[in-house]
Amino acid sequence: MATNVQEVYHVVSHRPIYFWSANDVDQWLRRKRPRFALKYAHFFLRHNVTGRVLVEMSDDDLREVGVENGDERQDLLLEIKKEKLYSDLDEFSKLRTQATGS
Repeated sequence: MATNVQEVYHVVSHRPIYFWSANDVDQWLRRKRPRFALKYAHFFLRHNVTGRVLVEMSDDDLREVGVENGDERQDLLLEIKKEKLYSDLDEFSKLRTQATGS
């Protein structure tokens, strides 16, 4: 059973990830990984990690921000990639709908 991308994305955010503020990233982290948020949210806010920064983060960037545990960095990178994919698919869907006039 396939899940509609827009349904999944709607739960996450109303705006593309690239336009998220640091507070939006904080809220996303608290929703997606509450345990990580307890440990790392203040690091993300202190470094003003916006959505545009979030999607470009690497393992080294996460370490520099303060995520010391390698497994947790990998988990966060996976969540970030999934979120970027949902956001991109939603934008493509909107473009296709506009192009077809539906």
